[in-house]
Amino acid sequence: MKILKLIVKSIGLLFLALLLILLTTYFMVKPQFEIPKTVAQDSTIPHITIDTVVFHAESFGPDTAQVIIAIHGGPGQDYRSLLPLKALADSFKVVFYDQRGTGLSPRVATRELSLESSLSDLDAIINYYSPDKPVYLIGHSWGAMLASGYITQHPEKVDKAVLAEPGFLTTETAQTLMERTNGMMPEMTLSTVWRMTKAFLESLKVHEPDQEASMDYLMARIIGMNDIEDHPMAGYYCNGVMPDSKDMFWRLSMQASQAIRQTGMNSQGEFEIDLVTGIDKYDKEVLFLTSECNQLIGKDIQDIHMSFFPNARMEIVKNAGHDMIKEQPEESIRIIREYFN
Repeated sequence: MKILKLIVKSIGLLFLALLLILLTTYFMVKPQFEIPKTVAQDSTIPHITIDTVVFHAESFGPDTAQVIIAIHGGPGQDYRSLLPLKALADSFKVVFYDQRGTGLSPRVATRELSLESSLSDLDAIINYYSPDKPVYLIGHSWGAMLASGYITQHPEKVDKAVLAEPGFLTTETAQTLMERTNGMMPEMTLSTVWRMTKAFLESLKVHEPDQEASMDYLMARIIGMNDIEDHPMAGYYCNGVMPDSKDMFWRLSMQASQAIRQTGMNSQGEFEIDLVTGIDKYDKEVLFLTSECNQLIGKDIQDIHMSFFPNARMEIVKNAGHDMIKEQPEESIRIIREYFN
């Protein structure tokens, strides 16, 4: 009985000690960066409104030129890392937009966020900027997944498409990615748990500019923990060196990321997705842009994806990881320009 009381007392003291450490840390930490406003708080941010949905968006180049739609990754990211594509505006009209509820676009209700709404929004963007002529698409990662899914639905509206390392286009390649990244979760070492706990405590102090800011901050901090050993996303980059998320994005959306992913999962929480059925009817050439360093969804995965397309070819960007357009902009744009021309 005395031993039991001693054990209970020891556990209680340990709990109090941990609580004291957490409280002390909470009062000592402060957020490492500010969360920017969206169009909802700052109407001077460039934006468009389509059927009451507001998007942070801007375009560059002649209004009469061929329209290119740049589709950013995620879900839940923004188009900041794709801005080197502005170089194409000397010959094309290049359109950038933050997807619904992401980046600097206003936050929306969770029920509005899904794979289906993302595809519907892409169609609305295309109709807005190029209602009478097929467009060129440049999709990166999740954006390349959307581009593939969109082509299966509206092949007549797409004249050329660049798919820069789509994460997965089928249930099978989704399973491969989850296996290679341990479900996108880092190994829960004591150091990793402490870093994530500290980031969570920092996020509790983020109250502006809206109610989603705290979770958006936490997502950016976790993705940007490039010093975590064996980070599941390190394989995307050369030598496993990850970029800092605050240098890659304006603002991430945890809400959009989680909600949209859920719509592509079955009841067991596993991805069940098909973005290629019907693609065999699209006979125009598609360019797969692949990075040399990516060990997770690099050439081997993109070879599988390419096999679904009747007419596709691959170009590999040397000395680049998954964000090849930002990492090696001149080479990436040279390859894209040659394909378009």
